[in-house]
Amino acid sequence: MARLRWEWWNEVAEARQWLCFGMIHAEVPFDAYVAALKDLERQFAREARTPAERLHLKRLTAEDAVQAAFDQDRPWKDFGPWLRKLKRLGFPNLWSRFHISCLYVQSLPNFPEQARDAFAMLADTERRVLRCSKERSSRQQMLDGIAHARREAASHGILGERPLPTGWK
Repeated sequence: MARLRWEWWNEVAEARQWLCFGMIHAEVPFDAYVAALKDLERQFAREARTPAERLHLKRLTAEDAVQAAFDQDRPWKDFGPWLRKLKRLGFPNLWSRFHISCLYVQSLPNFPEQARDAFAMLADTERRVLRCSKERSSRQQMLDGIAHARREAASHGILGERPLPTGWK
């Protein structure tokens, strides 16, 4: 009997979690970590049934690579290409966009020259979050995370542009 898609996606998620968990605890270098992520992506891409599934696998790989670059305090040459790839592929959901934009802003001590772009991405994410219903349970969590990311950057002397007061154009 053919495996159901949700079972396959559960297998993908479990394999990614175990890989990331193992790599973090083994303190594997960034390049080896990314190579392992790409191998896992290729393995599951062969089993993907649709282009949308392959696209989502690429997004997941890019998200994990950005997370690894953040965790290992990597410079822009490692962080930037994966962030650009993720932006090009598109974020799968608002939570992912929120997570990556917060990582980007909190990574600014490693590449402060990217501050303008990072804060623009964070502001765009904040606008999207504010459009969510107030009843949505994750809305306040995301707003708190955005405020935390700004505080982290400010603690390193990196300040985003101040929004204009209401009524200004």
